[in-house]
Amino acid sequence: MKKQVILMVLLSMCLLGGCKGKEPTDYEKGMGNLEKQSYKEALENFQKAVSAGEDAAKAWRGVGISCSGQGNFEKAEEAFLTALDFTEKSEKNLRMDLSLYLADAQYHQKKYQACVKTCDEILAEKKEKNGYFLRGSAYLHLDEYKKAEKDFSKVISDSKKYEDYLDVYRIYQECDLKADGAEYLEEALEIKAKSQEDFYNKGRVYYYLSEFERAEKELKEAWKKGYTQAGIYLGKVYAEAQEWEKAEELYQNCLKQEELKAEAYNGLAYCSMEKEDYKKALEYIQKGLEIKDGEANQALLFNEIVVYERSKDFASAKEKMQQYLTLYPADDAAVKENYFLQTR
Repeated sequence: MKKQVILMVLLSMCLLGGCKGKEPTDYEKGMGNLEKQSYKEALENFQKAVSAGEDAAKAWRGVGISCSGQGNFEKAEEAFLTALDFTEKSEKNLRMDLSLYLADAQYHQKKYQACVKTCDEILAEKKEKNGYFLRGSAYLHLDEYKKAEKDFSKVISDSKKYEDYLDVYRIYQECDLKADGAEYLEEALEIKAKSQEDFYNKGRVYYYLSEFERAEKELKEAWKKGYTQAGIYLGKVYAEAQEWEKAEELYQNCLKQEELKAEAYNGLAYCSMEKEDYKKALEYIQKGLEIKDGEANQALLFNEIVVYERSKDFASAKEKMQQYLTLYPADDAAVKENYFLQTR
């Protein structure tokens, strides 16, 4: 999925969820559905938890995360603000967690000034890496490049995590500043790869630098060492080179891993679409959607629209687009594509 500033659950679910009894509460059911990325079901659970008078701050937090997962950031912002109203000043960890989610929701609504303000409050309390990342991202969208660079420098300072550099790059990519963002990728290459995950992430760095031969080498190393996620990006490398058979073989292998199935079907759909086998592409998309993978679903649903569009079935493309925008209203690329479809 395109880079969005999606914050992971910052406090452990066990810490925020409390101890489990024999019969799980609505809140605990909601947390279970969040883990499965079943955001619609989670939202229903948390709304019931609110109505039942369970811990209000945590229940509203769950509502906010569920709304964010569905792309409804306006409702998410309201939920996080409500949750904060139910916290005590002494609950510093919970308030920090909620404030980061709030800033993320504001960022996704393009409320960049509000995001900066929220991050200012976060950073006044604690020098939090995610706070610097979100504020830097907002500054970049506000064309305040020096301020963005200063915050991003805090994110990558002494960092040995490839993901930190990749995250910053993707924000520059989002702002059509790929050349500026590439400097962070070059810095990431100074990290010595040691683990399977390191080789995978180094391969991703080369992928975004469009150095596909080097990307292939690193991803193959990760794949051989048993890091299965590397297969997805290795398939992307072959797809970039239009080596469709190699890409499809990789994606077929990925289907053997339960956690990669949805992404693999999306990759196979992309290969079929590029080969203009639209019927086969739609079959792969439907198989991928049946898995109900929260992260992969958005890409699958968007590619479904593209397949109908390329096959000149604009009526179906329009219908699917309206359904997609209901689920993901903050997707700028889809909004632009919808404008194109409305003119057909």
